[in-house]
Order: sequence, then C-alpha cells, then structure tokens
Amino acid sequence: MRVALVVPHWGKDYIRARDTRGIAGCWPTPGLQYVAAMLRDAGHSIVFLEGYFYSNEEMVDRVVESGADAAGVYVISILWDNAKPFLEQLKSRKPDIFTFAGGHGATGMPVRLLTESPHLDACTVGEGEYTSVELISALERGLPLSGVDGLVFRDGDGSIVTNRPRAMIEDLDALPFPAVEFSEMERYFPSFEQVSRLPVMQMLASRGCTGGCLYCYKMYGHRIRLRNPVLVVDEIESYIRRFGTREIKFWDEHFTYSHDHAAAICDEIIRRRLRISWWCSCRGDAVDPRILRKMSDAGCWCINFGVESGVQKNLDTLLKHEKLERIEHAVRMAHAVGIKTHTTYIFGIPGETYQEGLRTIEFAKKLNSFTVEFFPITPFPGTPLQKGVEKGLFGTMSDKLGDQGMLLERPCFVPFTMTAEEIMKLRRLSYVRYFLRPSFLFYRFTNIMSPFQLRAIYHGARSLLQMAGEQLGSEWKRLTARRSA
Repeated sequence: MRVALVVPHWGKDYIRARDTRGIAGCWPTPGLQYVAAMLRDAGHSIVFLEGYFYSNEEMVDRVVESGADAAGVYVISILWDNAKPFLEQLKSRKPDIFTFAGGHGATGMPVRLLTESPHLDACTVGEGEYTSVELISALERGLPLSGVDGLVFRDGDGSIVTNRPRAMIEDLDALPFPAVEFSEMERYFPSFEQVSRLPVMQMLASRGCTGGCLYCYKMYGHRIRLRNPVLVVDEIESYIRRFGTREIKFWDEHFTYSHDHAAAICDEIIRRRLRISWWCSCRGDAVDPRILRKMSDAGCWCINFGVESGVQKNLDTLLKHEKLERIEHAVRMAHAVGIKTHTTYIFGIPGETYQEGLRTIEFAKKLNSFTVEFFPITPFPGTPLQKGVEKGLFGTMSDKLGDQGMLLERPCFVPFTMTAEEIMKLRRLSYVRYFLRPSFLFYRFTNIMSPFQLRAIYHGARSLLQMAGEQLGSEWKRLTARRSA
C-alpha cells in the first residue's frame, strides 16, 4: 500500500513555523521515522511530509497526487487544531483514504480526537511501530481492525472501539534504524542553544523513564529498555558516512540510568575513533565523576538537567524525588570534567508563589549553565497534573489544546497561588537577569565553539532585547496606573 506520514502544519502563530533557522529551530519527528522504516521494510511505499515546510493545503495536494491509500498524522496537543482541518481537507478530496493518528496526543486522548473529528478513522496508542504495520496489513488484506492491539478506531456504525493495549516493545534492537531518507533532512535546522556543530542528527539509545513527575506523560512507559550499545554506535557511524554528521543529540529521557550501558556506548565510540560531539539528558542523582569523565572522553559536550525549580518544596510537589543540593553537585561535576550544561526551569508549579519564582531565577544563576530555558508549566493530556486540574485541584487552565505550547503571550495553566501576568513576568525576568550578566556574557563570548553559535548569539540578543522591552513596557504601565490611581 501507499502510506503518507504527515506532520501537520505548525500554524502561522507558532514561533517555530515562522523561521526554521531561528533560535528555536526544528527537528524531524523520530517516532514517525521509526514507523516509516517499519512500513518500508514491510513492503509499503512511503510519502513523508513535514508541516514545518509545507502548508496543510500543499500537503493535501501531495498526498492526493501520490495516490496514498492511508495517511498517518502525527499529533501532539498543540498540533491537533491544525491536524483537524488537514484531515477534513484530505477526506473531502479523497473520501476513501484511511486516516489514523499517532504520537503523544493520540496516545493520551484517542477518544477525544475521534469524537472531535469525523474525518479521523483510528488512533494508534503507545509505541506505533508494530501497531502501524499491523493496521496497514489489515487494511490491505480486508481483515477486521479489532485484531490490532494498541488501536482505537471508528467502527462501521460510527461507534468508537478500543482494542487491547499493545505491550511495550521489549527488543528495541529488532527495530530498523529510523528511515531518515524519507525526510528532507537538509531543511531541518536545530536549536542554536542545544547544538554546537552541523550537520546534526538525533537518536535514541533507550526508551522509557523510571520517574513519575507530575507534568510528564510516559508514552514510553516507566520501565527503561536499552538498545545494544554496538547498534547505537552503528547508527551513529551510518550518519557520519551518509550525511557527514558531526554531532548527535540523544533524546533519551534518562541517558545515564545504567552507567554500564552509557559507558559501553562511550567505549564503542572511543574504540572506533569516531570524531563526534553529542548531547544528552540526565538526572542530577544519576551521574558521578567516573561516568562524566567517560562521557567527556567520548565527545559529550553538553548535558541537559531538568532542574525545574530552585525551591525544594516545589520539586517535591512535582514528584521529582531529587534534592537541590544533589542537582547543584551534578552540574558542578559536569563542569569540572569540561562538559557544559543546559538547565531547564518551569514557572506556575501548583502552590508556587511569585517570590519563589524569583528564587528559581537566582538558583539558575548560581548553577551558571551554558544555556537555560524557562517555561510556563503545561498540564499535557494524560499527565497526573492534567488529571488533577480536571478534578479542580492545583489551578485553572484553558480547555483549548492549541494553547498548550510554550507561547509567550499567556500560560495555559495558572495555579491558585499566582496570576498569569506574574508567570509571564517571571519568564521575561528570567532570561533578562540570566543572560545579561557581564560575567555570563564574557563566559559565552569566550566559549564560542563554532560559527554556528555566532548565530545563536545574534538571535539570542534579539530575543533578549524584545523581552527587555516588554518588561520595561510592563513596568511603565504599572507605574502609570499607580500614579493615575
């Protein structure tokens, strides 16, 4: 069969859709590339379309012209409002095409998606590789869809049927490498703040996370499954040969969960003498000097630590099960072996106050990471936070899925202890106070690793000036209102 795999258009109001070479950048969708590889190996023809580069109308034209028999659409919450018109336009042009959705959004709310769009025929829930292959095979052979585990679909009478859940993929090594050849890889331009050298590719060395954070949806489960380190490095080497790749970004949720596994990957990179830089994410309580030195020797240049808050009470609310002292120690250890850090923080945690948000900014400055990001917290579908909000706990949120992006205008969730204006003020202040420190500016300018990062400084300066202007405007309005009162 001919299968189109589509990422809906990101929308004119979403920052990443306006400029793929801006500071936010854009990445291909690894889950969809894995599905493409599985369908390719099963003998199906693939069309891969990316909403960063095309409008919904252009992608509908291409799907129709390709003669596709089925179309799989990648859905996360912020893309659903753009996926719906794509599905409607596609069905109006090609009524007999079978449409299905996958991804975190389809996994977290399949019934809602099928209810809201009569043009969607099914959702794959969880890891989609085997489910998608079995779905397309059933369609091709005229078999009932009730036999496909991990599928929620619309029956002939219009009722929504939920099949048995699909078990997690135990043997990740049985999966083919992602089918990057179907993506227009040369058009993706990743984030300046998380990449030092181009070309760059993304990878997974494991799936799953043992954590139970309040804000996180575990599509890959709470148990970590590891790939064979030799196959991981085989994939790295294939990207070096095919694309001249100079850097790898690992998307693993918990890269150093197993020190033996992480060390084996490092040893294999070193044994093959691969000249590759890479970036990964770790928990603060899952690193020590030994593994950090090994990672540095193998080319790791930066680690992302999800700090989230500089107030222990708020970390406990998030169910992080980490101590601020341990996180700080981990960052210091990484810096000591020459690995830079990228730390992330969130504002609007249930129970958090504005003053506590200011303490988080000060903690971020104390850690002094090479790059940082500050976000308003988002109760994504299926997360414990979202379920608590629905029960009237924690605070209030918008019921529009499209509001769940990291937009600058207004947070989609506001706890009872803060206002939306305070959250956005904290976000502006955080970037201005962090990046405009003379000592930090000196640090960044003396640690430029490639011409690529000169663009990071340029775009970052533009964003900072905009935020500083917004903050000054906000303060001026506040003072004017006080005088008039």
